[in-house]
Amino acid sequence: MFLDLKTFISFLALLLLTACRQSPHDSISNTDVEIANLERQIESLKGRLAKVKYRIAELQIDLGTEGEPVVQGGYRSAPEIIEELMGLKMTAANRRAVQRRLSFLFESLSKQGDTAVPHIRDFLRRMEDVDFIIDQRSEKDLDKEKEYWRSRMVNVPMEFEYPPSLRIGLIDILAEIGGPNAQDAIAEVLNSSGRGFEVAYSANKLRSMLGRDAYRDEALNAAHDLLTTPIEIVGGNKFDAASKQYLFTVLKMYGDKTFVQTAQGQLINEEGRIDRSVLSYFENIGGGRAIDAVVQAMQNGQLRESDMREMARVAVQGVGQNNVQADSLFQNIMTSDEYSLDVKMETIRSMDNSEDLTNMNKNEQASVLQSRLELMDRLQLGEDDIMARANEIYSGRVEAKIENRGFDDERRYDAMHSDFRRINDQVKREQRSVGGSPAKAPSVPTIITDRPGG
Repeated sequence: MFLDLKTFISFLALLLLTACRQSPHDSISNTDVEIANLERQIESLKGRLAKVKYRIAELQIDLGTEGEPVVQGGYRSAPEIIEELMGLKMTAANRRAVQRRLSFLFESLSKQGDTAVPHIRDFLRRMEDVDFIIDQRSEKDLDKEKEYWRSRMVNVPMEFEYPPSLRIGLIDILAEIGGPNAQDAIAEVLNSSGRGFEVAYSANKLRSMLGRDAYRDEALNAAHDLLTTPIEIVGGNKFDAASKQYLFTVLKMYGDKTFVQTAQGQLINEEGRIDRSVLSYFENIGGGRAIDAVVQAMQNGQLRESDMREMARVAVQGVGQNNVQADSLFQNIMTSDEYSLDVKMETIRSMDNSEDLTNMNKNEQASVLQSRLELMDRLQLGEDDIMARANEIYSGRVEAKIENRGFDDERRYDAMHSDFRRINDQVKREQRSVGGSPAKAPSVPTIITDRPGG
């Protein structure tokens, strides 16, 4: 198509030049009428040439071609690009064309460099946005997805193939442009936006531009404020529904441990369930710092079974690290009939987990694992108890890690887990047949007084 258009343009240009160079004295009589006709032809050809050039520019935008567009009348000024971006409506039918147009317009804005920054900043200050997300599902299904993002989503995305909204796209452009003015414009979003998603996204961009501690105080202050006093985003999308998760992601980005005490009070949400964003935060910064909140939550007797397993996994992170609460909770879970087999297995399995020790050197890891092994050896479990077998096998796995060797008894390990599933299923069937329910936590933990090395 473009070859035909270019050929046509070349033909028109040649015709135009020929018309301009014709001498009225050759073989045609030099009359005013003929001169007037030639002038009209020239003007007509100029008009047709302009229309063809304009059409080529439109096709380049629609098709996303790599060549520079032919622009008429300064159409690509930053305010005009932003205005067009605001007017784009993406549907299932036009998705590809609009995505190409988005890419072209954002690239055009980026190429303007620092001159575009004030206009982008002015738009971001208006607190307006346009979603670039297509979803043809029913309102009921969309509400379900938002609820999932609000209550269950933990690892929220920070990278996108296409920007999900205009504001996020403009923050991307500021990061591409770079320089002090663009950095200040992004930092302004940290201080002004009430959307956790935007705060996290802006902080992440600034860190990628300037280093891991870039704008640390500003980002953490914004996250603390919005976690303490959330702002409801009316008509928000799924990213807004996960605002708390994004804000806790900011705390994890900077390794912030100053919010632990406040977060302890947010661990159990209004529905009596574990807030997984808080739990993930505790896991990331070290579960031992929040062990009091974990113990209290497990003691309240109101957690669901799945929540209890997650809490046990986090509590174990503090075991073997001179934390009396964590060590006593471990022993209590393993020896008390008040906890289900699932909770017990999750607890003993977590003793083998060294991922929570990644911030330690090898000697520190070995010391913690050795303390855990001594606690496991001191458990008093019946010989016919499936958890006694589990404790023995996981003790072997911990020993293998301490000695920096592989675990060489996978067959016993697999057999134990097979027997555990069979026994656990039988227990659950018996509970259902008598109308029972999973056991609840005891009222107080058992405190270990004769600590290893004490």
